[in-house]
Amino acid sequence: MDRELKIAICDDEKPIRDYIEKCVREVDPDALVSQYSDASDMVSASFDADILFLDIQMPGMDGMKAARILRTMGNKTILVFVTAVEEYVFQAFDVGAVQYIVKPFGRDKLVETIKKAVDLANERRGINTIMENKNGSENGRSFLIKSGGVNRTVALTDVTYAEVLEHRIILHMKDRKQIEYYGKMSDLEKVAGDDFFRVHRAYLINLSYVKSYDAKTATVLGDEIPVARGKYQDLVKAYLSFHTRRENL
Repeated sequence: MDRELKIAICDDEKPIRDYIEKCVREVDPDALVSQYSDASDMVSASFDADILFLDIQMPGMDGMKAARILRTMGNKTILVFVTAVEEYVFQAFDVGAVQYIVKPFGRDKLVETIKKAVDLANERRGINTIMENKNGSENGRSFLIKSGGVNRTVALTDVTYAEVLEHRIILHMKDRKQIEYYGKMSDLEKVAGDDFFRVHRAYLINLSYVKSYDAKTATVLGDEIPVARGKYQDLVKAYLSFHTRRENL
């Protein structure tokens, strides 16, 4: 991994915080864990955590209000609510909580919840490495992602185009299958190289699969991909450069 996961625990009861941290260490011994006894001390623009375990019922600012403030500030932390009552379950999903566990909870339930959150956090981090095949050719390049909790290697030549949908990257493969993972299109763009072109904020296309294009759309294996305003001239240059390289091979 590029760095250790950052995990925050906010609960006014220290024994609960310590117990959650102990279970976190079982799942990910290298995680950077921060504890908060007061939600108002945690909520700020500088708050940064991949995962947050948050109690709802606390003195002062309650966990639900803290979660809404964080979401309003654009914070995308994976949120797991920890509470003694179940009545807040629907509100929990309103602020994008991925899990809701009720006190008192057993070790097995907590560890299972932590594992799911850690897997999701690792998927969101997206591409973590790039590999070359034995002959080192451009066509042999591939990249490693975590999709559905499984590490898998994807050959760049098999990707026809990629699109962004709600923080997920969807890879459209030449066999018409799709692969989804959490990541950034900018990271994939760097890995993909000159054989790919970013025609739109949400689309990266493999130039070898382009059948036709104009100022508005590019047809990739039968799918019409929008070309953003101002991208057309760069697309023309990229496409011509791609074919020039191919002819010189």
